[in-house]
Amino acid sequence: MESPRLRYHPQMEKRGQATDRHGRVWEARVLSQDEAEEEDFRFWYEELTPEERVRAVEECLLSSLKAKGVNEIPRLRRVCRIVKRKRR
Repeated sequence: MESPRLRYHPQMEKRGQATDRHGRVWEARVLSQDEAEEEDFRFWYEELTPEERVRAVEECLLSSLKAKGVNEIPRLRRVCRIVKRKRR
């Protein structure tokens, strides 16, 4: 059965589907730039809670780091510097 979104956007071409470890189903579709921006806005602001948005950003960061060969998110380092002004 077709998803309601496909009926709503018949010009979208479905490319693939995957389920993440949280049981969410992700679909890959081809659409115009304007439609993509609208879908992104709908996903991030209408479908996710603030807590889910924070977790999603963390998962995106971890995925990006793993692609670069880093297996975990590094801890933040506290850096303190004293900047001395040059005398005139």
